[in-house]
Amino acid sequence: MIATAAVAVVERWQLTLPLGKCSSCHRAFTCYPPGFYPRRQYQLDVVADVVAGVALGSAPVPQIAAAVTASSMSARRWTAWVAALVHAGELAAAAARVDASGATVALPPPRAARHPRAAAVLAGFEALGTALVRVGVAAVERTGLGRVLGWQHRRHGDVYGVVGGPRSFSSAMAPGGRPTTA
Repeated sequence: MIATAAVAVVERWQLTLPLGKCSSCHRAFTCYPPGFYPRRQYQLDVVADVVAGVALGSAPVPQIAAAVTASSMSARRWTAWVAALVHAGELAAAAARVDASGATVALPPPRAARHPRAAAVLAGFEALGTALVRVGVAAVERTGLGRVLGWQHRRHGDVYGVVGGPRSFSSAMAPGGRPTTA
């Protein structure tokens, strides 16, 4: 089951995803359709909407999660995951490098959010996602989290999962980002 968001409506699709196998190394892999983020039952736009509701909203977490048929545990886990992905300042700096003509990021005041770090990271992803679109990066996702992580997956093959270790987002991989040294 894969859940995607189309303007505030969550659609649940039952998809059979084809499997492939490399003829050289014999490793198996899943073939995802275009626009789908790997290893996610709920796509990034749904996750961003839930995290925004949890971080900035006043409704109880179970009510926010129920709106997309997710559990409150998933909503809390997604909120912690987003908060730990990157520092909001790095996203704002990357957005400025990508599109210097863009507006500055207005991070939410700490007292205005239930989860200030998650709210600030979401705001940073919105700024960077908007900057990417302004400079011509094609994105099928509508949220900043979806645009940035979706673009990094399509361009670099990176996947940032909720589970699987402390791997975090690198703002240096955005267009115009600092080159990394090996």
